[in-house]
Amino acid sequence: MKPTPGRLPAELVDDLVDAGSREHYADAALYDYEYRRRRADVTFYRELAKQRGGPILDLGAGSGRVTIALARDGHEVVAVDRSPAMLARLRERVAALPAAAGARVEVVAGDLCTFTVKRKFPLVIAAFNTLEHLYTRGEVGAMLARVAAHLAPGGAFAFDVQLPDLAWLLRDPTKRWAKTRFTDPTTGRATFYSTNHDYDPVGQIALIRIYYDPVDGKGPTKIVKLSQRKFFPAELEALVAHAGFRMVERYGDFAWQPLDGRAESQVLICERARRSVPARRHRSR
Repeated sequence: MKPTPGRLPAELVDDLVDAGSREHYADAALYDYEYRRRRADVTFYRELAKQRGGPILDLGAGSGRVTIALARDGHEVVAVDRSPAMLARLRERVAALPAAAGARVEVVAGDLCTFTVKRKFPLVIAAFNTLEHLYTRGEVGAMLARVAAHLAPGGAFAFDVQLPDLAWLLRDPTKRWAKTRFTDPTTGRATFYSTNHDYDPVGQIALIRIYYDPVDGKGPTKIVKLSQRKFFPAELEALVAHAGFRMVERYGDFAWQPLDGRAESQVLICERARRSVPARRHRSR
């Protein structure tokens, strides 16, 4: 069967999505270095935790950017992730905390769609595009069902995903973009970073390639895959509603500003939808 014009073969997409859900998280030192200046989302979730209270369930916790900050603020945090490298780094960071703060963190290895923690939470979070690793409607539904099962009455589920940028999605996949020079934190070598991607418009998945080229040209290029499902605003609202949630707040950044077409992120705060009580029928006599 010939592939549909403008789309990659389905079998190749499946392989790339699988690799792209893992490879970007295999080098914890490089991951932490690349996102060391990303602080606005941490500030947002800290403020939300102050408003909502804990304990907090942090899904897709990674190496602990948000988890560690919440623990330092005095919150109990259960941090869930499936990446062995991220979990190892998170445990190292927890061990380095003062004893009281470290005791407030429980690290759990688990999948977003199947995890189980034997408690309920007034606040569940999934920061930094975690939901973009849910590639099908079934996966989104399974994850939201697990969230619902772990929410305390009146609890909130807060998360962020990117607002799809059509110009970015449709970039030429044969060119390199965002070229940046940096020093690899593990090897100490001067390295060029650049990216490109293919976009599957039916599955709404960006299949991203991140290139690491030695500046001196000595040695091979390292290519790391990252796959992200893109969610459009009305679609996202419908998905959470279908799962039994209602969107109570929505922002376009981590400074609590409204969502508009210029936003980079969609930040949602959702609660379980209240069940309507059916009206009683009156029998006529």
